[in-house]
Amino acid sequence: MKRSREEKHKYKEINTEKKGRSGPERLARMYAGLVIGALAFCGILLLVLPQKDYSPLENRFLAKRPEITGEGILSGEVQKGLTEAADDQFPLRNQWMKIAATGQFLLFHREVNGVYIGKDRTLFNKVTDSDLSEKNYRKNLGCVTSMAAATEADVSVMLIPSPASLQEEKLPTHGVVYDSEPYETLGETLCEEESVRFVQTKEELARHARKDEKLYFQTDHHWTTNGAYVGAAVYLKSQDQEIAPQAEFDVQTVREDFYGTIYSKVAGLGLIRPEELVLPKALPENLIIESDGPPADALGADGEKSMPELTGIYDESKLAGKDKYAVYFGGNYGRLTIKNPDAAGKGSLLIFKDSYANSMVPYLLDRYAQITMIDLRYYNESVPALVSEGWDEILVCYEMSNFINDRNVVKLIR
Repeated sequence: MKRSREEKHKYKEINTEKKGRSGPERLARMYAGLVIGALAFCGILLLVLPQKDYSPLENRFLAKRPEITGEGILSGEVQKGLTEAADDQFPLRNQWMKIAATGQFLLFHREVNGVYIGKDRTLFNKVTDSDLSEKNYRKNLGCVTSMAAATEADVSVMLIPSPASLQEEKLPTHGVVYDSEPYETLGETLCEEESVRFVQTKEELARHARKDEKLYFQTDHHWTTNGAYVGAAVYLKSQDQEIAPQAEFDVQTVREDFYGTIYSKVAGLGLIRPEELVLPKALPENLIIESDGPPADALGADGEKSMPELTGIYDESKLAGKDKYAVYFGGNYGRLTIKNPDAAGKGSLLIFKDSYANSMVPYLLDRYAQITMIDLRYYNESVPALVSEGWDEILVCYEMSNFINDRNVVKLIR
């Protein structure tokens, strides 16, 4: 049956409308299918691929699939564990993280995962005034002064400025970090009121920085061996001692491929160059090292702790791994004692510290017959009992922002 002209025109319009509509719809369906297929494929890979225990890139252990139980499902722990495992075990996770971080950098983002990417691609932890607790800072200093009142030892506090405090010119545009000066002023006031020495290092570090000396790593939050030498010199001067010239310590480059912990936070961002790790090698030879066990934070990829084989004070096996800063003593211990029977002095030094002190202690070894380092994160014995053993000097040595927020300093008086 023949259609009228009007019917043919109407049929043509409807047919054209359907064709126009089918193109976008088809693309939408294809896109949805690809996404669903990709997610399903990754989900299958998550189930069949072996789970990884450790991420060298991030220097941490990864979440694994939890045991599925009725009780766990009802409590939500299973769902939470599955989400965390999916995040950590995602196929090609490291590669995707690097691509994402590098993409953000190329799009002119200069803050990635709480890390500033500054000039010369120097990396800084983003720590602002809002991240710090003045209340906790006062509390921690109060714990130090209370400890000092219970001992006859010479007690000092030395808080190391954060890298950004001395390198503000390298921060990215609009990069904001906390101002250390009010905390230094407050610390000096509160300590000296209680006859505790507050050792200022910022001015001397700044003086060396003006000579273009590299005092902090570009990819790590620690100071370099140059910065540690300056810190040791300042502390010894406060004790009316002089440090030997740095050349006498035979400082040597041991690695040229050092990447620090901040680099891990930006997922191994491409375009960041590795840097040198330099160590003082001419150290006392007859050292006796004692500890309360293996390093508390230096787990192997198998999750096991073991005593390192030290060459002097160095665990050289760490130079082949990701966390090369752990070359100092093999990591952080609850309690570590270094005895030097050939020391120029016969005094004893007790240090309450974070990992900043690890690279400074080598420059103090020739001055003290015994140096004991306590990391309060891992030390669970009685600190007052330890302090009462009798020490010539006690030093509280932390990076400043670490000390301000640390919740373990209260152990000093417990």
